Amino acid sequence: MPSTRSTGPEIGFCAPIQYPVRMHADDNLRRHYLDAMGIPVWERRALSVAPIADATVRKTAAPTAAVMPRPAETSPDWAALEEAVRSCTKCALHSTRTQTVFGVGNRKAQWMFVGEAPGADEDRQGEPFVGAAGKLLNAMLAALGLKREEVFIANVLKCLRYNAQVQLADGSWERIGRLVRSRYEGMVMSVDSEGRLVPRRVTGWHESPLGGRRVYRLTYRSAKKAGNGRVSIQLTGDHEVLTERGYVPVESLTQGDRIATGQGISVLARDVVIGTLLGDGTIDADSSHLSFSHSHRQRDYALFKAALLKELEPQYDEFAVAARSGEEKQHMTVQVRTVAHRALRIHRRDFYSPKKRVPAWIAATLNERMLAFWFMDDGYTRIRPGRQPLSEIATCCFTEADLHILAESLLRLGIRATIRRLRLHFDTASTKALSERIAPYVPPSMRYKLHPEVAARIPFDPEQFQAGSVAVLYDEVEIEDITDQPRTDATFFCIDVEETHNFVTAGGVVHNCRPPNNRDPQADEVEQCEPYLIRQIELIQPKLIVALGRHAAHSLLKTDLALARLRGQPLSYQNIPLVVTYHPAYLLRTPSDKRKAWEDLRRARSIIAETATP
Repeated sequence: MPSTRSTGPEIGFCAPIQYPVRMHADDNLRRHYLDAMGIPVWERRALSVAPIADATVRKTAAPTAAVMPRPAETSPDWAALEEAVRSCTKCALHSTRTQTVFGVGNRKAQWMFVGEAPGADEDRQGEPFVGAAGKLLNAMLAALGLKREEVFIANVLKCLRYNAQVQLADGSWERIGRLVRSRYEGMVMSVDSEGRLVPRRVTGWHESPLGGRRVYRLTYRSAKKAGNGRVSIQLTGDHEVLTERGYVPVESLTQGDRIATGQGISVLARDVVIGTLLGDGTIDADSSHLSFSHSHRQRDYALFKAALLKELEPQYDEFAVAARSGEEKQHMTVQVRTVAHRALRIHRRDFYSPKKRVPAWIAATLNERMLAFWFMDDGYTRIRPGRQPLSEIATCCFTEADLHILAESLLRLGIRATIRRLRLHFDTASTKALSERIAPYVPPSMRYKLHPEVAARIPFDPEQFQAGSVAVLYDEVEIEDITDQPRTDATFFCIDVEETHNFVTAGGVVHNCRPPNNRDPQADEVEQCEPYLIRQIELIQPKLIVALGRHAAHSLLKTDLALARLRGQPLSYQNIPLVVTYHPAYLLRTPSDKRKAWEDLRRARSIIAETATP
């Protein structure tokens, strides 16, 4: 008879989770579900577990059965317990619920999975984990060789200040408090899964008391100056912000984190700007406008670039300059200058410190289109009779360290360069490879810079210059804890946005608040629901409990340690081994952590196997 595992209750009912274990599931099916989780198949390996040194995790056993707190109306069977939960009115949540979410699954399972609280979908259907997070949880179970009906699933039981500026779809800005109180149903700017800035409709409005939450001022280093500081927003510490490593609560941001600014330019304009900054272009320190100049021979090239930057509203001028100071002005020059733009301010912080430099991220970002503009600005190909053409790029304004970043970026594109006398030199093979890479992006007026044979063989392709979508830019976060500063407002606000679940603010891109029926559990609500959870655990008698998410772990362990410090530790609840891992909803927002969650589940399976060993 196959052994089973149960998933324990989430602590809120106004819902536990258990997993049965089938150690011989079909390998192909298991691989399919691992793929669905976005996890490669790994070889089994031992997991080392170090005990927690921090004494703030209190692993004290719960009261014994004689003194265990439980509702007075509870009897020692499931029907009575379920009825007690259904009729419970001990906290304010009973007035807003559609129905209770008791828990589902095998009531004799070995595994118990405890989540946080029922969400909107769970409240409507009366069953835990039925939305997108539920589908991922099912895939996690299947990867272990389990079915949902073989486990038991249950539950344990965020915001911006009124004047936080939110960007609307037309580019204007409005205070979030005003959007909430007017029930604004229009479009706001958001970031999709591909990193593109897109308009999305507002679908929900929330305001909640500050309570005991901490408050932070959030901005980024290139944000517009305002008085003695920068344009910023104030928000609670539990609110999640979009960063290069996924969504991260404000209170967990660290120095060096780069947050999505909500600002950007089209992918085409970005490539032209970066290629130009590697070449002859400059961004003004005060007004953040891009400017560049070219000789009259390259007039068509200058105007070509200006046309590609039309979203930055470029203007151009032609005038004569002198070759040397004091000489007659007889050399015609074309100068192009764009308007100031927030995206250019971000690029200036990356490319100047205070002199012009090459940001480290170029090594992983440089593409053929950027390279083409850089080469057309500062490169040339020397053609001599009877010899093979050789190319080089002048890089006199950059340091030796900068040149190594550039050489690394070229090598990633399959082009080897040699650094000599602050220039990048290309041998015969690399010269041809360079021209082959950039030829489709080089217009007729600049074809003379290419290897002749490549220029004749690979034509200019205007289709390579479609503007494309607007890509959000990231910048280094600046954050300050202002909880203890005097304030008169005690209500904070948030909105829900369809599909993308985030919106652009003056301080960066932030995630939707969880609506009232899907928010974090409050202490009094956990206190009222915990006796039901204890009774469920008592009836199920699982061999293992898995806490899904930070709040479930904190509620069960009575600790405030970060989830990262709880993962992989030897923990217990009611003398039952307990494993902490990520909530499926978090994994949907931060898929890069699915590998860690799978490691946690494998460790949990090892614990179950150990308990079965005679």
